[in-house]
Amino acid sequence: MAKNADAAAQARFLGLVRDGRGLKYSARTAGVHLDVGYQWLRAEFLFLREGGLDCEQSRATLGCVTSKIAVWEASFISGSYNRHHLRVERSREKTFWSAFAVRRTVRQSAVIAGVGSSTAYRWIEQRYYQLRADGVSETQARRRLRLSKTRAGAWESRRALRNRKAERGRDESIQVAVRESAARIAAELATKAASRLSRSAVRDTRYWELITQGETNIAASTLVGVTRQTGINIQRRARQRKTLTGADVPSERYLSLVERLQIADLDHLKLSIRAIAREIDRAPSTVKRELDRHRDSQGRYLPHVADETARRNRSRPREHKLLANDVLRRVVQRKLDRFWSPEEIGGWLKLKYPEDSSMWLCMETMYRALLVAGGKGLDKKYTAKLRSGRSVRKPRWLGSARSLGAVRNMTMIGDRPEEVDTKVEVGHWEGDLILGLRCRSAMMTLRERKTQYGIIVNLPVDHTAESVKNAVIKAFAGLPKRMRRTLTWDQGTEMCLHREISAALDLKIYFAERSSPWQRGANENFNGLTRQYFPKGTDLSVHSHAHVRSVTRELNTRPRKNLEYATPATVFNAERRATAHRRRTALELAMATAVT
Repeated sequence: MAKNADAAAQARFLGLVRDGRGLKYSARTAGVHLDVGYQWLRAEFLFLREGGLDCEQSRATLGCVTSKIAVWEASFISGSYNRHHLRVERSREKTFWSAFAVRRTVRQSAVIAGVGSSTAYRWIEQRYYQLRADGVSETQARRRLRLSKTRAGAWESRRALRNRKAERGRDESIQVAVRESAARIAAELATKAASRLSRSAVRDTRYWELITQGETNIAASTLVGVTRQTGINIQRRARQRKTLTGADVPSERYLSLVERLQIADLDHLKLSIRAIAREIDRAPSTVKRELDRHRDSQGRYLPHVADETARRNRSRPREHKLLANDVLRRVVQRKLDRFWSPEEIGGWLKLKYPEDSSMWLCMETMYRALLVAGGKGLDKKYTAKLRSGRSVRKPRWLGSARSLGAVRNMTMIGDRPEEVDTKVEVGHWEGDLILGLRCRSAMMTLRERKTQYGIIVNLPVDHTAESVKNAVIKAFAGLPKRMRRTLTWDQGTEMCLHREISAALDLKIYFAERSSPWQRGANENFNGLTRQYFPKGTDLSVHSHAHVRSVTRELNTRPRKNLEYATPATVFNAERRATAHRRRTALELAMATAVT
């Protein structure tokens, strides 16, 4: 799949079809002919079938219903969908397979069919790929076709490479579509505006020429070919343009039509809410509320309808609920005076007055009345009753600025002793967290630099600073002091309690520079090995502690090239025994000296 405008149009077309839009609408929006859209659908269907999905699963993934799917399925089953017109006729191929089925060799079967060996092996290769696409294992496919391990391995590598290229091409096409989204929408709006202006501007210009010449509104409208009311509207629009002020323009805090069109376009491309928010430079919560609020009964987001609905809601004047309802205001103030939170008050009001919606109040309304400048309805003295005690609201979404400076009193990696880099002595560790689905679960990974020995600790409930502190102390508690000299970590907030860890273990903790994972290379490598067993985007809390220990043991018994193919467990245990022996010898020497 080429990385060009056609690839972007293809990604947009397939995204619209998956979203339930019609084929004609999707092709028109993507800017291609319907026949081109059918070609893309056919290629996508065959790609899904080759990937192991059955016909119904492939159709559901495409999201469309067309009679052509039966034709595409028949071509896939027959294997003729990728057959070149210059290849030999099908009868020779059938003769070859008949001979091959009775245990003849490839060469003998090729001679009987009257084709060359290269053609025969091409047929076998295509049959191998089809078997793998149907879910047959590599070993079973190799045995059915009587292939050597070398040839089957080469074909399997070629198949994997082809699939990777296809996936990479699809990702690149989506990236191109995302980059072009804003420019495409701007051009589309400009074209529509120019089209409208080109029709109305000529008419309005002619109308004003007649008015300037002294014609009445009725005469000018008749000569231009419009009704009398249209002429009045032309004059009214001219007066409105003269009196238009900046106050009539919606504030930038509201989403514009361009932003809503871009949200719809990126939503069709199946981007996440955070990815869409980054593209339009808005908060993720803004995008989520917009999508949740303006989807239709079929789950589709309609940007023009959403923009018109938002415009009507903005223009609707409404008195503040706390100012309009004295009873509600007094109830809220009494509860605030008893240190109830706005969320608790809002929930209690719905239980207390289930039939009277005039006594319901959203917690956000209360927070705005208390914390936002110019807020109305509640006395500012009640801010002291809030749990935060703040009189000014702190923004909830601050991006990366929220985590800056979270870890205090850090000793940076530049102050770490030089012998740590040489890997001469044991006991220098590196640590990190790997996160699971939606960052709710985590695992702590530790790796010793010299022996490459690793430790994995499951954190299924949370990965707060307290949990990480307890996990580090428990992991190192059974090790001799010489086997735990230093620990290097990144600047994640989970290490806020590093001073308590250092005091409990008599362990020096150093921190790498921000966004510098190479400074903890041993641990990053260990994270990559760990991800083979616990992939990204999966829920890590489902794994038992016994399973995690089993994976740790398996990783530590894998040979390492930089250990001359010894295992980390072997080298680590040898160092541990040597440390115990040195300690015993030193103790005996001290006792002998004391006796003397």
